[in-house]
Amino acid sequence: MGTSQSNPGPGGKSPLVPSWADDMPETPLPPSPVARFKPFRENLGKFLSSGDKKDLANSLAHYVTKGTGGGEIAARRMGSVTKAGGGLFGFLNGKPTDGIEGNIDLAELSGLSCENAISKISQALSTRDGDSDKIRASMNHALTEALDGVEIFDMNCITDEVIVATMIGYLAESIFLQIVMDAGKSWNKAETPSQAIDAENSLREVVKVIVDKKLFPKLTGSIRRLTPTQVIILQREVIKETWADWERFQ
Repeated sequence: MGTSQSNPGPGGKSPLVPSWADDMPETPLPPSPVARFKPFRENLGKFLSSGDKKDLANSLAHYVTKGTGGGEIAARRMGSVTKAGGGLFGFLNGKPTDGIEGNIDLAELSGLSCENAISKISQALSTRDGDSDKIRASMNHALTEALDGVEIFDMNCITDEVIVATMIGYLAESIFLQIVMDAGKSWNKAETPSQAIDAENSLREVVKVIVDKKLFPKLTGSIRRLTPTQVIILQREVIKETWADWERFQ
C-alpha cells in the first residue's frame, strides 16, 4: 500500500470504538482522551524522519495507551476484524460459517487460479461495515503469503500449516493497517518515498513478529478441533497481550 496519506485519520474526538465495530456494546466506554492520537503521531513522524527504532517504540507505546485506550478497548475496536477472522478460520477448516455470500465452499474453488480463489474468499468473508476494506485486504495478504507458490487452487492445499499461517498473517496485517489508518498524515513526514517504504516495512515486521509469538502457541496441536468462536476469543487475547507488551515500551 502507499504510505503517503491525504486522509488525516480519525480525529481526537472520534469514539474509541465505532458502534459498528464494538463486540461488547453493552459495556460502557470511557470518553475519548483529548488529542488522543497526537503523541503517537508525533513519535511516528520522528521515526519516519530518523529511522530510529526508539521513536517507533515510543509511538506504539503512546498508541496503545492514549490513542486506543488500552488492550481491552482495542480488542473491542477490532471486533469486526476478530469476527471475520473467526469466519475465515471456519471456512478454511470446513466448518459452518454464517455470513458467507453465495454459499461458496472450498471444493467449488478448486481448479481456479489461486489469485481468483483468494479474491472470492476475501470478498465473501469480509464484513459490510467501516472495516470491510481493511478486512478484505488483510485476508488477501494473509492467504497470498500462506499459499505462496500455489498457482491453481486445490482444497487439499489447505493444510494445518496453511491455516495457522493464514490466521497469524490475517491478524497481524489487520493490526498493521489499523495503525497506518490511525497514523493519518504522519506518514508524510518521510523525506523520500523509499524512506516511507522502509518505515512501513519495519512497522509491518514489528507487528508480524509479536502476533506470531502470541498466536502461534495458541494454534498448535489439534487446530481442526477449534471452533470459529474459540478463534475469535484467541484473537482478542492476542490483541490484549500485544498491547500490554507495547505499553512496556514507555
